[in-house]
Amino acid sequence: MSTPAAGLATIVFVHGVGLDRRMWDGVACCLAGRLHCITFDMPCHGEAAMPESGVTLATFAGTLADIVDDLDSAPVVVGFSMGAMVAQRFAIDRPGALRGLVLMNAVFNRDADQRAAILQRLAAAEHAGPAGTVDSAIERWFTEDFRSNSPGLVDAVRRRLLANNPAAYLAAYRVFATADAALAREAARITCPTLVMTAEHDTNSTPAMSHALAETIPYARALVLGDLAHGAPIEAPTRVADAIFEFVTRL
Repeated sequence: MSTPAAGLATIVFVHGVGLDRRMWDGVACCLAGRLHCITFDMPCHGEAAMPESGVTLATFAGTLADIVDDLDSAPVVVGFSMGAMVAQRFAIDRPGALRGLVLMNAVFNRDADQRAAILQRLAAAEHAGPAGTVDSAIERWFTEDFRSNSPGLVDAVRRRLLANNPAAYLAAYRVFATADAALAREAARITCPTLVMTAEHDTNSTPAMSHALAETIPYARALVLGDLAHGAPIEAPTRVADAIFEFVTRL
C-alpha cells in the first residue's frame, strides 16, 4: 500500500457487484494530487478469491476492515452500489473508525416492486451466470448518449462482468440482492459525516432512496447528480471526483 503525500486525506474506494477496483480508475485519476486514493478487489471479484466458507455482507466488510486497519489515520470510505452496503456495514460495526463516508448509488429500503425486480435478476444470475444480467445492467447503468459515444468504456465494463467466475458472482450477487433489508434497520447507527450521492436517472438506487437514507443517518446529506444513471463513477468521473473532494474538504 502506497504512503500518502503529506497533508492528503486518504480515501478508500469499494466497488460494486461484478466489477473490480478498476471501476475507480477515472475518479482516482481526477483526484490525483488532491487526495490519496486506495482501491482494492473485494472477495469474489477481480484478483480476489472466493472464500471457501462462503460470503455474507460481513465477509466483505471484514476485507474493508483489513484495509482501514492498516492505515495510520482514519480515512473516508467511498462505497458504490453493493460497495455502499459494505461501507455501511463497516461504519455501523466500527464507529469512530472513519473520518467520513460517501454512499454512492446505494439501495435503501427497497419496496415490494424493487425487491421483486432484484430477486428476478438474482434468478437470472442463478440460471445463466453473469451473462444473465449483463445486458440489462449496461442499459440501466449508462445513459444512451454514453453508450453511443463511449463504446470502448462500455465494452470494458461488459467484458469485466462476463469475466466473473459464475459461482463467485452468484455468491456476491445474492448478498447484494438480500442483505439490504437488515442493513436499512441499522442505518441510523452510522455516526460519521456522510454524503449520500446518486444519479437522477438511477432506476434502482433512486434519488428518493438517497434522500431517505440521508434523513435516516444523523449527520448526512443527499446529492443527486443530474443527467446520469447508475454508472456515474465510470460515465462522469470528474463530476464524481469533484463532489467527493468538496465533501472531504468540509470535514
